[in-house]
Amino acid sequence: MVAGNRYELKLRTEGREGAQPSREEWVEDEGCRRTYYAVYIFFGLLTLTYNHTPAISFNEFDSLELPSSESLWSAEGVDDATWREQLTASAITKFREAHDNLFQGEPARYSAFATRVMINALFLEVWYMKRSPEALQDVVTEYKLRLALETWEKSLALCETETVVIPLSAPHKGHPLIFNAMAMYRNTRARLEVDLKSIQEALRYHDSYEVAAAMTTARDNVKRSQEMIKVIEQCFDCIEVAALQGIRWVARISATNWSVEHPLCGLDLIVILSLWLYRLEHDEEPATDEELAMYKKVRNLFDDDSVDIYGSKLSSIVARLWGSMLDEVVVWGITKLMGESFKLHSQALVGYEDAIASCSGASTPGMSTPSEELDIDSNSGF
Repeated sequence: MVAGNRYELKLRTEGREGAQPSREEWVEDEGCRRTYYAVYIFFGLLTLTYNHTPAISFNEFDSLELPSSESLWSAEGVDDATWREQLTASAITKFREAHDNLFQGEPARYSAFATRVMINALFLEVWYMKRSPEALQDVVTEYKLRLALETWEKSLALCETETVVIPLSAPHKGHPLIFNAMAMYRNTRARLEVDLKSIQEALRYHDSYEVAAAMTTARDNVKRSQEMIKVIEQCFDCIEVAALQGIRWVARISATNWSVEHPLCGLDLIVILSLWLYRLEHDEEPATDEELAMYKKVRNLFDDDSVDIYGSKLSSIVARLWGSMLDEVVVWGITKLMGESFKLHSQALVGYEDAIASCSGASTPGMSTPSEELDIDSNSGF
């Protein structure tokens, strides 16, 4: 169906021979484009979650325009002349043009939907690089991807202003698609440094023990380096979103109010963060000043009682907290799997004996009674 719509769109566009479409024609064309890009994003999430090969090739979008702003797409109650003026004034660019701008370090202006499309494209570029033996040795490709990601982030300031208000209970005050895109951005930045393919493939079998085992054995993939500090900053941003809003609030609201992108993208980030903290707690090599500063930033999210109760292992606390948050309210089945996996991963990080001791009291550190709850520091807004 999607391929057929794309082909029909191509025929209609060519049939106009350069003439501008009428309003009705544009709405039909835009609907086709939006459907195509929505499927592209969906397949991107399958790749992100299960390491499936992307089903839609990058080259299919060369001549396709990016989605318009929500304001233009949802315009109602305006005459054709006014609508035509709005269309002319809007910044609708083609996919290839926007893609090239990002890789050349030139910030681009496009809609919120287009912002989500472009970070999906960059994520898949990173995925292809990690799966190509030749590209892994190509420092130029990696440099260009870093440049494109930095430019994408700078382009957020140029994003078309939306007049259509969509209510969202989230810390992000802009359009929900930008909120979702930022989750994908953090994940993509992390994947440039850390490849957790084994976890993604374990998720295919829906066995929490297999997923948890893959999480714990991935610690050799998490190095201690200057570049890793930048990744940990992205991981910190991810967990801080929950901390600032309140863990229990996020657990209950995000399941029904936020997109599934947030738990899916957060999986890699929290695994990386927990394993990096584990390395700092157990490596013989002393921590650098930057590593200590980042460790303390994460530590300051938690009160002293929580750290004392759960064995003073910050790595385990982070994993247990995230698992408890994911499976408190289940809408998407995969979040329950991820929640259970994180709890098992938390036990593995503190060791079998410590896990038995901690499990004999409270079941999870954040979602039962106040005395058992893994609190967030009051300075963080909980």
